[in-house]
Amino acid sequence: MSQRIKVSRVLQFIGDANQEANVEGDMLSKRMNSVDWFDQVALDTTLDYTLTLSGSTDLGALEGGGVAGFKGTTGNVDDDISFLATGLIFDITQKPAIEAKIKIVDVSQTIIFFGFSDATSETTPAATIDAAGGTPTAAAADAVGFVIDADYATSSIYAMSVKTGGTIQSVDSAIDWADNESKVLRVELDASGNAHLFIDGVEKAYIALAVADVPLCAILNYGTRAAGGLELVHMRYLARFQDLP
Repeated sequence: MSQRIKVSRVLQFIGDANQEANVEGDMLSKRMNSVDWFDQVALDTTLDYTLTLSGSTDLGALEGGGVAGFKGTTGNVDDDISFLATGLIFDITQKPAIEAKIKIVDVSQTIIFFGFSDATSETTPAATIDAAGGTPTAAAADAVGFVIDADYATSSIYAMSVKTGGTIQSVDSAIDWADNESKVLRVELDASGNAHLFIDGVEKAYIALAVADVPLCAILNYGTRAAGGLELVHMRYLARFQDLP
């Protein structure tokens, strides 16, 4: 009898198994895995996250009202950028992966970066990686993730990276983000720093040697474009995985 069952996509519990306890015995993952549903009483900015706000009107808080998730409000000044980041707890030798479900309310007035970064924030108003004024720019020395920037192709989803302050690598996913649309974004690193980037479960970009082996955090940038301001960005959950040393 085989000691391994391969599941190509989804393990689905139906009938009684969907209503009752459906695992007998202890489960032990071979990879570290954790999911923050942002369903606490308050966002923990002492131990779990660094929240850096750009302007006086930028906000970052839990959704509340019975809805799980983080809600970011962009500033009222063009190019205001805010950051929500974990600690610098990821190392490429452990092949880390991060995933989030994100909703953008008004894509044409917003900039988003989601991915790995070597710092929990950058000097405002610079984003981890963005394309302010239409040119890809990195404030981080090492970072890789998704960029959706109204200053750059309006609503296109790009994968971008920078390694040791070098040239930005960019891949167009050929997918546009629509207003009020939610997408699941996932960034996976291997032990060499190569990056695989997935949108809604499908790999849409690969960047070779995306980052160097430095401490990394999982980070969300949300900011203002087109002099919009007070736009909403929602992150429903943040999932984190990596090998156990």
